[in-house]
Amino acid sequence: MRIRKPRHPAKGNLPVRDTDTGDLLEILLVMSVVTILINRAFLAMTHYPKIAFGSLHIAHMLWGGLLMLVALVMLFRFWNPSIRRLAAFISGVGFGLFIDELGKFITEDNNYFFQPTIAILYILFITLFLVFRSLINRFPLTEREISVNKSLREIFGSSIIPESRSLRSYYFIRRKVFTTLNRFLSIQKVIPTVMILFVFVSLFQFAAIFGWVSPNWVPLEDVSGFSIVGAFISSMFVLIGLLCFRSSRIKAAHWFKRAVLVNIFVTQIFLFYQSQLTALWGLAVTLLVYTCIGYYINYHPDTNAAEIRS
Repeated sequence: MRIRKPRHPAKGNLPVRDTDTGDLLEILLVMSVVTILINRAFLAMTHYPKIAFGSLHIAHMLWGGLLMLVALVMLFRFWNPSIRRLAAFISGVGFGLFIDELGKFITEDNNYFFQPTIAILYILFITLFLVFRSLINRFPLTEREISVNKSLREIFGSSIIPESRSLRSYYFIRRKVFTTLNRFLSIQKVIPTVMILFVFVSLFQFAAIFGWVSPNWVPLEDVSGFSIVGAFISSMFVLIGLLCFRSSRIKAAHWFKRAVLVNIFVTQIFLFYQSQLTALWGLAVTLLVYTCIGYYINYHPDTNAAEIRS
């Protein structure tokens, strides 16, 4: 009589996930983006120098691959949590250098300046962000995994290698940014003012799309159709939010939040295609608006659990 093997392994044999996964993935993602921005700014300021030896040219993609290899060796060699964070930092820098040369490898003429590259990179990073967040939030750790992680922390508690200067700088800047942002959002009337400006701009772009207003400083003739569609959908969500405002300010805020998400996931892609890295300023403002709306929804005294779920 043949005994059928179980389709799924026993719980004790399942891989144990790390409680630091969220922190490690954040470091990887942030450092990848920062590396691309710093690298492109440096190359532009130095007029795109080349590390060359005669007819040979060492592309920075290769340095990125080397750094990712170094990070893997560190992970294979050490268990220490501080080493894992440093490996995440190094791998983020390496991945940034590696993926920055994407344009060269999707074009026949090895064109680093291929126009859609920035938009493709933007899509890549927002996709990674969503995937990473899903890994952390959708699949919480089991009690066994938490227990194993706690035991490992106790084992390494007296032998953890101090964090590197780079990581200390990273966490210092991170704390400063969040502290400054929280202080800014805590200022009275800052959030209502930002939301009012966002609604005004949305209504103005809605009017501009239909030609009801046409100031010379709005270059609609240079905007792609996809960007206009995204701006139209975003403006419609804002209008719906205004209709909900009298009955529920939180519902209105949720519609404003959806409008901002359309800007982030639709409109901004085509702005990066057209304007390249100069679109970062618009993205920064959009993220500030998104943060303000989220802060209002989560902490405003008018908020209640039922409205948040809606």
